[in-house]
Amino acid sequence: MSLNINLNDIYIFHYVSELKSITAASKKMNTSKQTISRKLAQLEESLGVTLVARNTRSFKLTQAGQEYYKSCMQIIEQVEQANAMVQKHQTCMEGRIVLCMPFEMNNKRTCEIFMNFMNENPSIKLDISLCDKNVFSVADGYDLVFRLGELEDSSLIARSLGGIGYGLVANPQYLHKFGVPANCDELVKHTYINVTKKSGVNEKDIPFEKCRQLVVNEYMLAKHFSAQGFGLVRMPLFMCADELLNGSLTVLPITGCMEVKPLNIVFMKDKFMPTYMRLFVDYLVDVCREQKPWNVDTTPYIFNNKPKNILHLVSEEIVA
Repeated sequence: MSLNINLNDIYIFHYVSELKSITAASKKMNTSKQTISRKLAQLEESLGVTLVARNTRSFKLTQAGQEYYKSCMQIIEQVEQANAMVQKHQTCMEGRIVLCMPFEMNNKRTCEIFMNFMNENPSIKLDISLCDKNVFSVADGYDLVFRLGELEDSSLIARSLGGIGYGLVANPQYLHKFGVPANCDELVKHTYINVTKKSGVNEKDIPFEKCRQLVVNEYMLAKHFSAQGFGLVRMPLFMCADELLNGSLTVLPITGCMEVKPLNIVFMKDKFMPTYMRLFVDYLVDVCREQKPWNVDTTPYIFNNKPKNILHLVSEEIVA
């Protein structure tokens, strides 16, 4: 028996026991059910006892599990009290936060959000890097990392920032000239602007590979090509909000091309978070809850084929 147990394992067991559900614990911790189950099994193996008697219909702590849960509650309470005691000594909102965010967030709206925070907190410095989301790692020296998609790593804590809405866009004049694709099969007739750092639906399900293609490695460049009438591009809709408003781009409601991808800000569980950093995280969460700055798909502009009224606004229910 090897007692290879850390505080993360104790937290996982605590939440599973408290909520009496692996599914509920996975939602609470923003972690997959598979990760929770695996960590729980590893904890039981390290202790050499069964903590949870579970099957597909029921969940119940064993006698050993009940005793261990009581001890874990005391440990967690002591940790939280120690954290609160230490944080009382840190009253200065001054420091440097190293951020890593995906290319999808490279937009003036993102800049506005960060600038507003820095104007309100002039002693807090932000050090921002754009990185390919597939190689994000807090271990690379970042304090906070923005991640797109579902999270699997149980060593991280995630705070939800809503999501980023994606859609297929094109210039209305281009569509009048080359026709409006009604489904995925008709996309082969069009020019597709392929962004190499793309995310979302599986490209194998959409015949973009058969299209005439222009390949770029950045969404803003792809947007400019599309707005000039060169072809179609699938991209985050908030990045082309101005173009949707002025009519130089419109959204094609093709099934499989529209999606909202979860966006989270993550940090290490066991890494102490200074007060000024927690202030920044809480600020982002509040802004995203109130404004949903990176998701405009609830009010998308859909092409409607009228020459003098290219765009019209539809509700999220109609799109769904």
